[in-house]
Amino acid sequence: MSEYRVAIMGAGAVSREHAKAYLANPHTQVVGVCSRRVESARRLVHEVGLGCAVYPDFAALLADDRVDIVSICTPNYQHATLAIQTAQAGKHLVLEKPVGITPEEVRAVREAVRAAGVRSVVSFILRWNPLVQTIRALLDQQAIGEVFYAECDYWHGIQPTFPSYEWIRHREFAGGAFITGGCHAVDAIRNFAGEIVEVSAHSVRRRPDFDYPTTLVAMVKFASGAIGKIGCPVETRAPYQFNIDLLGTEGTIRDNRLFSRRLLPGQTGFAEIPTVLPASGDVRHHPFPAEIDHFVTCLLEDREPMPNVEDACKTQEVCLAAEMSAAAGGKAIPLPLS
Repeated sequence: MSEYRVAIMGAGAVSREHAKAYLANPHTQVVGVCSRRVESARRLVHEVGLGCAVYPDFAALLADDRVDIVSICTPNYQHATLAIQTAQAGKHLVLEKPVGITPEEVRAVREAVRAAGVRSVVSFILRWNPLVQTIRALLDQQAIGEVFYAECDYWHGIQPTFPSYEWIRHREFAGGAFITGGCHAVDAIRNFAGEIVEVSAHSVRRRPDFDYPTTLVAMVKFASGAIGKIGCPVETRAPYQFNIDLLGTEGTIRDNRLFSRRLLPGQTGFAEIPTVLPASGDVRHHPFPAEIDHFVTCLLEDREPMPNVEDACKTQEVCLAAEMSAAAGGKAIPLPLS
């Protein structure tokens, strides 16, 4: 018998991947789906084979006493309101990024989750990518010593054919390039090099169909004294690319290539690590089952999932600071914001 019953808010491509991940976990059962278009929710239930209810609205979802976990897979601008309502209803929360699209939204979600005492995980999905996990393990072994310079880049080209195109090109719905996509690179660089204490960014826009800058680059300072760069174009004319470069006192990591004096003292060139790279922007290729398995295991073992809302808000504040800095012509923004 499943220990945790799940309801999914949203019926798009990401919702489908959440549903499949819950189906694959022996401890979860999807009991309902909700969408602003009921026919979309019915289609998801039928195509994935969930055999569950379709709620008429989000209030009905939250009123279902069977529900232990709510997955929120809606457009960016809806996340904060739905997350706050979920926490206040006492449900555990699986929240697609971003946490919110303004500083006020981010603070409100964090405070609601704290007050409710519910467990949460935010879908910075690359935390479960095999290359990212391998790099984190190498850093834990001090394979390249102390990181003093780090770069992470999220290169994507959002096209009119994308289902999210109509809302994601407007700041009031998406939040900005860093908030909607570059947050993955921010979360990764925090994971590798620690907390960021200052951001300075510049931007450019070459897409007239977007009403916000579609390429940003941020220079960052870490609490450790290290420095770094985060690049985020969402207007690339190239396949999706996620770049990772870490320079340390004892070696270097460039994507899946390692040079380590400590682990490989006789090395004369980079060694390639055979692993799965974060080389696709297609959500069907993202490790949602690993995220859901991690979250459910944490619930079963009564420990805190990561990245939870508390941790994810630190990533979101860096993204917000980058957008603020770029709008102010590169002004340095200290962190935390609040």
